[in-house]
Amino acid sequence: LRRGPWSQREDEILKHLVNSQGALNWVRISHQIATRSPKQCRERYHQNLKASLNHDPITPEEGAHIETMVAQIGKRWAEIARSLTNRSDNAVKNWWNGSMNRRKRLMRRQA
Repeated sequence: LRRGPWSQREDEILKHLVNSQGALNWVRISHQIATRSPKQCRERYHQNLKASLNHDPITPEEGAHIETMVAQIGKRWAEIARSLTNRSDNAVKNWWNGSMNRRKRLMRRQA
C-alpha cells in the first residue's frame, strides 16, 4: 500500500468508485484501487473529494464561530465542522492550528 500524496489518477478512480458504489463499503473500494487502505480511501473522500465540501478559505464569521465552539466544547473538530456548512473536520482543525500559529508569531513580534 502507498503512503503519501494521492495522485490525480487515484483521486479520479476513488471518485468514480464512490459515485458508482456509494460511500459505504470502503473495503471493497480499496480492493479495487489496490494502492490504498480502506481508511485512506474513506478519509481522502470525506476530507478532500466529497462534492459538497466547501474548499474556499474560512470566512471571518466562520472563524469566530470556530473560536466560540472551541471555548465551549474544546477541540472536537468533527462536531464543530458539523455546525458549519460543508466544512471537513480536518479543514476546521487546520484553520485553528494556523490561527494559533499566527497569533504566536504576532505576540513574539510585539514582545
